[in-house]
Amino acid sequence: MRKKPIVIIGCIVAFIILVTVVAPYIILSVDMQEEPAETYAYSDVFFNEYEEVRQHLFATAEQLTTQGHKVDFYSHVIDQEDNLYIDTMYIPGTKEAKNLIVLTTGVHGIEGYIGSVMLDVFWQELYPDLDKETTGVLVIANVNPYGMKYHRRYNENNVDLNRNFILDWGSFDLTVNKDYPKVSKFLGPKSAMGNAFWHEAGFYGSMITTLIGNGVDAITNALLGGQYEYPEGVYYGGMQDQKSTVFVKDVFEKTLRSEYENIVHIDIHSGYGQRYRMVIFNSAFDTMTEQETKELFQYDNVIAIDSEDFYPTTGDTTDFYYRLWDKMTKEEEQRAKLEGEEPEKKTLFSTCFEFGTIGDSFWDSVISMKYTIEENQNHWHPSRNKVTDQIIKERYQELFYPTETRWREKTVADFIEACEGVFAVKLLEGSESTVSE
Repeated sequence: MRKKPIVIIGCIVAFIILVTVVAPYIILSVDMQEEPAETYAYSDVFFNEYEEVRQHLFATAEQLTTQGHKVDFYSHVIDQEDNLYIDTMYIPGTKEAKNLIVLTTGVHGIEGYIGSVMLDVFWQELYPDLDKETTGVLVIANVNPYGMKYHRRYNENNVDLNRNFILDWGSFDLTVNKDYPKVSKFLGPKSAMGNAFWHEAGFYGSMITTLIGNGVDAITNALLGGQYEYPEGVYYGGMQDQKSTVFVKDVFEKTLRSEYENIVHIDIHSGYGQRYRMVIFNSAFDTMTEQETKELFQYDNVIAIDSEDFYPTTGDTTDFYYRLWDKMTKEEEQRAKLEGEEPEKKTLFSTCFEFGTIGDSFWDSVISMKYTIEENQNHWHPSRNKVTDQIIKERYQELFYPTETRWREKTVADFIEACEGVFAVKLLEGSESTVSE
């Protein structure tokens, strides 16, 4: 009779050992991304390394030059020793400075890979139909070169650059995110992950405890708005301008001081929203409603200030562009009034194109949050378990740059459709038309 409990305990122990050894490999096999097809739309420019992206950008500049375009190419140093640069390309309007299209990629480093593809799509599919006499193009690529090179969302200081574009740090409240401190322990674990199977159980247990204690809204607000008090936490916006931010802010200001009457800015991102669908995510400073935007651009996936899914962020590039434009407009009006002149007027439309990857359901949001927390935890406290480390990296890649052929082809189609809608409405007409019929 005494042997029965021993046998039961032995079976339980054997089962636990088996699960501990086998389960992580099952998780890895499930999370491994599928290989894309050998050929698909723009398959030759879906790169995986930062240097590949840069070399292709150089080649694009050379190709445009040989086609007779006046290309001004500049590489701004972020870290020369680590070979980190922001690359800019500028082609002016040939006769008149009426419209300027500004394209930014890689603000969230790893998202710069899909941004790089869309630049290629722009030059091949959209640029030929623009009125080049009146329309200039400015590309600011690889805004966060560290994040691109090391496949992270954040920069060399763990700063989320899309939370770092603060107009005035002197008057900015670093404690603006009141919910992050409540859930900081959950969002920023201080230990290395071990066995992937047991980590899964621990994560969901910790999540449930945090939800019970603080509620869903506390976690949502803590994550989306950006935070400025926890340098090793997720969505950390920093406490001052980063090198990349200083450069881009200066470029934005120069565009607003330029002769161009009308500026259209598109910041390219990935990770948020429905899979297989790109969303036009307007700034909080844009007054168009969701329905107005859909009708104007003839594009049906839009998030605007009045949308149920809209969420405000702090330090966003598009918000900054609008705030800087408003500030400079008021300064120009004051100058013109003092000198008895008519003020120079500029129009600006700044928006974000976001390629959805995981989905937009509640469970998809949980998964996205989980992958974000895990990657950041593994950055600060690297796992010694090789299988766990590989799982984390596979998941993070899926979150921002899926390899699935269907997803990649859909990004190209959506980008073309959305750009055509925006350009048809937001670019001022030249002598003939801004976009060819």
